[in-house]
Formats: sequence, C-alpha cells, structure tokens
Amino acid sequence: MYRIIIFIFFISFSFSLYSFQLSQNSRISAITIGPSQKDLYSAFGHSGIRVKDDSLGIDYFYNYGVFDFEQPNFYINFLKGKLLYMVNRYNYKAVEDYYILNDRFVKEQILNLNLNQKLKIFQFLETNILSENKYYYYNYIYNNCATKIRDLFQEIIPGYVQYDSINKDNFSFRELMDLYLYDQKWGDLGIDICLGSEIDKIADNYHSMYLPDYLFSNLDNAKTSKNQNFILEENVIFMPNETKNYSIFLTPNFVLFVVLLLTIFLTFRERKYDLWYKKFDFMVFLFSGSIGLILVYLWFFTDHLSTYNYNLIWANPLNILAAFFLFNQKILDKIKIYFLIVFLLLLSLILLWFFLPQKLNISLIFLVLAILFRSIFVYFKLNNSSISN
Repeated sequence: MYRIIIFIFFISFSFSLYSFQLSQNSRISAITIGPSQKDLYSAFGHSGIRVKDDSLGIDYFYNYGVFDFEQPNFYINFLKGKLLYMVNRYNYKAVEDYYILNDRFVKEQILNLNLNQKLKIFQFLETNILSENKYYYYNYIYNNCATKIRDLFQEIIPGYVQYDSINKDNFSFRELMDLYLYDQKWGDLGIDICLGSEIDKIADNYHSMYLPDYLFSNLDNAKTSKNQNFILEENVIFMPNETKNYSIFLTPNFVLFVVLLLTIFLTFRERKYDLWYKKFDFMVFLFSGSIGLILVYLWFFTDHLSTYNYNLIWANPLNILAAFFLFNQKILDKIKIYFLIVFLLLLSLILLWFFLPQKLNISLIFLVLAILFRSIFVYFKLNNSSISN
C-alpha cells in the first residue's frame, strides 16, 4: 500500500512538472483588446496574456477580467467594493474570434523573455487558475485585468522590466477615464458622482497602466535590465474601422438642462401667481438626499475610491429629512434657515467649481442650479409667510 501511494505521488508530481514545460520556440505575449462603447464595462478595453507553444500544441489566453453575474449578492458586493473577479484560461483563437466579431481591435506584443522566464510566468499563470487561487477583489484603478499583468512581471521577473519614468500626459485617474467615456455619458456621470477626490490624483506612468492602452504603450517603450527592448515584435491582428458616435439628446447635459429650465419655469410661475409646488420640491430634495445617502455609504462602508467626495455638498443626505418636513408646517417654520444654508453652500460650490480638489462632472452644474433655485425659493416663501403671520 505504501509503495502504491509513493508511485501515485511520483506520477502526479511528474505530470505536474510536465504540464509546466515549454519548448525553446514558445512565446509569451501581452494581448490588448480595443475599447467598445456598447457597454460601460468594455469602454476601457481589455488586457490578457497569451502563451503559445506549437511544439506542445498549446495556445492559451489568460484572462483576469472574468466576473460572474450569478455570484451571490452581486450588486451588493459591487456597491461594497467586494466584487470577486477571477482569472480563467481560454483557447486563444476562440478569444480572438470573439473580439473580432465584436469589432474590437486586437494587438499582440511578443515579450523578450528567455526560456526560464517564460517557464516561471507560465507556472505562475497555471497556478493562478486553480480554484483556490483564481479569485481576487476587483478595484477600478489598483487591481484589474491590466494591473494584474503589470504586477505579474514585477513579481515573477523583478527588476527585469524597466519602464519609462517620464510622465508625458500628466492626467489624473479621472481624466484618463474620461478619455474612454465619450459615448458613455451616463456611465461617466455615475463614476464622477460615486468616486471621490482620490481619483483626481495625477497618475504617473506606472499607475496609468490600469488602462489597457496605457499598459500597451508603456510595454512598447519598456527596456529590459540588459537595456534591450522588452517587446520583440508587435502585431496588429485586427483593426476595425470604428467611428465615434456623439449624441446630444438624452445625455446628462441635455436632460439636466431641461430639469433646470423646468425649475426656472415653475419658480417664476409660483412667484407670479403666489403658488408653491411642494411635490416638486419634495422630489428635488428627496432625489439629491438619496444620492447623498448612497455616497455616505460608499465613503464609510466600502472599499471603493469614494472617500472625500465633494458631491456631498449638493447631494446632502439631510435633504431627505427636508423633503418630508415640507409637509409639516410646524417643523418647516423652525428649519427654514436650513434652506438658506443649502443655498449659500451651493452658491459657493458654483463659484469654486473649477478650483475644487475634485473635478465635478460639468453636467451637474444644471442640477446644482436647480436645487439652488428651489432652496432660496423655499426660504423666502417660509420667511415671507412668517412675516405675514
């Protein structure tokens, strides 16, 4: 029995060693997939690792961007910043065909590695796809499909890849995101609301590699520790004729501008005919307060990049209470000063809009103006009512 166990262990160990072997003609490549504006999650592009060895008949694609909509509490975990992503191995040709079918460019960068380095990376990837290792917590800018590849080189072949240290763009993380959201205006607005001033820091070359295109360009300019080009060969496998589509209708700018016009119209009508559309104010303050409540939750109870969020100046959670107090005259008379404070805060926000540490989405200025008009209207309405009484 003891000999059988030893024999089984030896066979298993030998098979494991064999499964990690590569030939001298093997190659490892970084694959960059172009952005797509069809979905928000695909707007930034994608990165993966290709391992090809014709001698062994393998052509694998290692994908760190896999997530499962069916995982328990998917949306709750997403809000908490606890969404599990995973790495999976696929047949490369199937992956290539899929992205070509979806009209996204496919670029390959063959890496300048010796056989020992290739073997180490291959072993690392094969170990990573095991069920006990494959899962990781996703982060927009610090832990995604592109940073996994960047960090893989640093961990497996430390000091070998030398990146250009000169920061040519001087963009913040948010500004880099904006480059890819030209046709995802609502997604851009959502990101700008939910993510705080943390992502307004300048992203140096190293940290800009959270975006697949920037990983591609940094690898393209990288040198090895022997001062050789890290990229041996670059192949453009597929390049679509993609055109940018811009629409002015149903964008945040258009919709929120209409909201502002409606607010101005109702405010002038109220003043002219001595009316008060309390239900409209209820919706305005309830909406802004509810957003604020979400932002407070993201700030204090998640791992997202949502701390120090200046959107809380206009999206004040206390607006929820103010919304319901609109229908309680006794309480309303006592808190009328609150609406003046809101007005002054929003006025200050507009005056300092372009000087804040956080870049606020420009379309929000219409919403802020709408809340500002309603705040000062409610204050004067209550103040005049108190004087007349």
